[in-house]
Amino acid sequence: MHVQQNDPDELLEVFDASGHGTGRSKSRAVIHLDGDWHAAFHCWILRRNGQEVVLQRRALTKDTFAGLWDAAAAGHWRYGESAAEAAREITEELGIQVEFDRLTYRGQERIDRAFPNGLIDREFHEIYVLHDDRPLSHYRPDPAEVIGLAAFPLERLISLAAGDVASIDATEPINLSLSRDELVPYSADRLRRNLGRASRVDKI
Repeated sequence: MHVQQNDPDELLEVFDASGHGTGRSKSRAVIHLDGDWHAAFHCWILRRNGQEVVLQRRALTKDTFAGLWDAAAAGHWRYGESAAEAAREITEELGIQVEFDRLTYRGQERIDRAFPNGLIDREFHEIYVLHDDRPLSHYRPDPAEVIGLAAFPLERLISLAAGDVASIDATEPINLSLSRDELVPYSADRLRRNLGRASRVDKI
């Protein structure tokens, strides 16, 4: 099967279903067609003492969740990378420089999804949180990756994910609202764990 993928030759490590690396590498294209477990780096950015969360809108050319709103920075953890090296995703996607020791590790999330285009995405998301109050005008997102940035009240975002409200308004920029079907389908419980509304992230 031929499926158009982003960065198909990127080398990733194959993991087992328990979240342990096997030491074997495969290309991203093959991993997504074979349905192998692999790792991804996710960074959520919080502002104003954790009251706001910065989201990115994924480019329309993405092979999964195109055009949807997602964690501020997210991408595949390449074969052989350290955590600090995988954090390159922040600079690559958002155009800001962040020292790795400013990130707080929140744990691992296990995701297993099949997409209509034939991709099977079985990922272990390694979750980090960055507290950073800089305005969005200071970001320089890569348009091939990110086509929008916005900040939303965190509690309202959790309510949106839970289905308690139909839409929420951004605090920056103004005049932007977000509905549930425009958001990557994270559960409200996951957002609470990832973003500090629970004590820690459990491996699931």
